[in-house]
Amino acid sequence: MPDSSFGRYSGGLHGRRAGRPAPRPWERSFRCPDTARRRRPEAPARRYEDFIRLHEEISRASGPPLRPLWWTGAAAALGGGLLAFAAVVGLRTMVGVEVPVFAGGHTAAMPAATSYALCAMAGTIQATALMHLLLASSARPVRAFAWIGAIAVALLTILPLTLKGPFDAALATAGINLVGGTAVVVLLSAVVAGSRPFPPDAPPRRRVRG
Repeated sequence: MPDSSFGRYSGGLHGRRAGRPAPRPWERSFRCPDTARRRRPEAPARRYEDFIRLHEEISRASGPPLRPLWWTGAAAALGGGLLAFAAVVGLRTMVGVEVPVFAGGHTAAMPAATSYALCAMAGTIQATALMHLLLASSARPVRAFAWIGAIAVALLTILPLTLKGPFDAALATAGINLVGGTAVVVLLSAVVAGSRPFPPDAPPRRRVRG
């Protein structure tokens, strides 16, 4: 490479040492070579470090607890159906209360108990499917499920009292619906809340070290 009065010339601007890249246009326009050479090293890009840290947290996080949810829902449906069947048979044969009130007094104990047990099982499966849907679409699935479940249980408790029939049968049906529905909502919410820790409502503040 040829020499010049300013030093070794590498094909770039005069005054640059060999091996240095050519200055950028904005450096040539606003900064002198000495200032450009004395620039401080750039600080590490913290946003990229935060992005990598967030990616690691997401990759370590577990998916929605669908398997425990559906196992619990199936067990609750089976158990709730058996308890509803036993309650109807016991109340109709031993006490003489015509539970459920929508079956009427002309229906035998076994068909009434079977229909009520099937309704209880279907309601539990539907509640499990609703929780599954909320896990995939809601930011706070447990809270949303609790609100929806509370409204549904309230409607199931009030509805038997509005039907025509013996008051004791309507009151017993409302009580069974209240206890069974509350148990299903609490059980499914507890399983999901205990299987996956969800983020808090507000991000925690970073402590400033003095």
